[in-house]
Amino acid sequence: MRILLWILGIPVLIVALAIILIPVLVDEKGLVELAAEEIRKSSGIELSVDGDASLSLFPQVSLATTDVRINIPDSGSRIKAKQLATGVALFPLFTGSVEIDSIIVDGVTVETLVRDDAEAEAIGLDTTTLTDAELDGFYAVRKKMRETAAAEAAAGALAVPLALEVGELSLTNIRVVSVDSEGTTLSEVLLENLLGQDLNLQGRPVPVTGSVIVPGEPPIKVLLSTEFTADIEGESLILNSLELQIAGATQEPLTVATTGTIDLNQQIAELDLSLRSGTLEGSGQLRYATFESPQIDADLALTELNPALLVLAGPDAVAAAEDGANNDEMPKSGDAALPLHALRMVDSRASLRIEQVVLDAHVLRDVDAKLRIVDGIATLEPVTATLHGGRINFRAVFDGHYNVARLETAGGLEALDVAEAVAALDMGLGASGSANLSWTLDGSGANTDELTGSLQGPISFTTEDITLEGLAVEKMICDGVALVNQESLSAEFPTDTQFQALGAEIQLADGVARLDPLTAQLTAITLTGNGNVDLASQDLRASFRAQLSPELGELDPACRINERYTELRWPMECKGNLADDPSSWCGVSTDEILRDLAENEVKRKVGEEAGRLLKKLFE
Repeated sequence: MRILLWILGIPVLIVALAIILIPVLVDEKGLVELAAEEIRKSSGIELSVDGDASLSLFPQVSLATTDVRINIPDSGSRIKAKQLATGVALFPLFTGSVEIDSIIVDGVTVETLVRDDAEAEAIGLDTTTLTDAELDGFYAVRKKMRETAAAEAAAGALAVPLALEVGELSLTNIRVVSVDSEGTTLSEVLLENLLGQDLNLQGRPVPVTGSVIVPGEPPIKVLLSTEFTADIEGESLILNSLELQIAGATQEPLTVATTGTIDLNQQIAELDLSLRSGTLEGSGQLRYATFESPQIDADLALTELNPALLVLAGPDAVAAAEDGANNDEMPKSGDAALPLHALRMVDSRASLRIEQVVLDAHVLRDVDAKLRIVDGIATLEPVTATLHGGRINFRAVFDGHYNVARLETAGGLEALDVAEAVAALDMGLGASGSANLSWTLDGSGANTDELTGSLQGPISFTTEDITLEGLAVEKMICDGVALVNQESLSAEFPTDTQFQALGAEIQLADGVARLDPLTAQLTAITLTGNGNVDLASQDLRASFRAQLSPELGELDPACRINERYTELRWPMECKGNLADDPSSWCGVSTDEILRDLAENEVKRKVGEEAGRLLKKLFE
């Protein structure tokens, strides 16, 4: 028994002596320098410690350093840390396993230089500075980078120790910045804190919490809370839960919750997610694949999509909104540059079902859309929805592949509620009835003004049971007829006009809608004509010819029609602004009617006289 105790006691004694003597005999600085040299030889990474280094062997083997600098050659990255500390459980080392009790990192600055080579261009260059030929090269480089990275990922394997155990991982004050060649900061992200406990590869759940800030006015703050399980054999992470709370980016905080799996080697995430921000709620599936196209593939159902929900929060946004409301001299935003660079950075596909999409005063309901964005080209096909009581179905392609963008769209809208649509447009014009539209339009431009101003193509417009409030066409015509009859109207006329039919063929070009032909049918009046509407100013000019029927006289005796009147095309001129009172738009040119009547009367008398002469010649 005593021999057995000695055999067991000798190793314990040796360890005890080591715990007592090693901290005295070992030069911590020299130990760090030795480790740094080995790291440099094996990886090329340069490590130096400008501050203190301390080593402790009990109750755990721990190493703490301050003011650490790390340089990674050929990467453009420099790392500075105020404190790095790690502790390893002592006794498991004698069994050949590593159990890390804690890893503590504080006050780190990671500075990355944005390179000026082709790869850097594909990653971070503002593509709006490139020519069309350079853009072709940009897309080709990005595609090749993705293919190369995918091949390397498929051939590689995770270099993770199979027995990794970390009791606690604590990161605080980690600042990641990118700078240009002159040292100017291009972007910055601050990891305030990240705390993970019981990190392991044995399938036990790992809880992690953290806080990230993106500086700005206002700053964007992200709170993270997750629990995951590592499947090292399958080289994947299983997200049991992940919740992100994002504040400062939008007027209302955005909460995103998700579960799913992440393939660490292939960098593919398959996620079920839900989101909430104010009145917005959504759910669906999302697949993110770093090396594939599309990178993001989503199938989402949303309660609402409202640009107002996405407006930046904070004093700058409020001030800008107030300035816009109070300053009549502010330039219109239509000449703003199109978001071509942002679009070119996206490679996504989405199937969307949205209860309502709010676009200013217009609300699309029950929206079903499929979207594909790649290399600056966004394709919506098809899109179906309900708009102002009517059913809309259209497709659109926005091509921002090059610096002059193109827009093509075609579709139709059936059974539009005219009263609801006119009220939303706030035109100052009252109307009711239903309308049908169909269109095929295209245009191009480098900004929104150029693009919208260049839109051209045909639009077909028809209506049913349409009524225009404040526009009394019958009274307008009868005023002219009564003047010709040299009488006065005595009946009360309706102040509105009810059309049996109203339609137009519209040709859009150069910011002007050309209406030709423009036709309208009333009970006793048929109008045909043409006109123009300036889309920017909403100024209207139109000319009509009215053909009258005897039923018009039923409205007022002074408005009676004889045969001579029915043969004429009564001229009506309209001029005004769509925002003005429509009663002042139009008028009948009685001077022209009287002149035509006089000419017709002369022709009639000449004809009668010629007839009598011919009759006498043959008597």
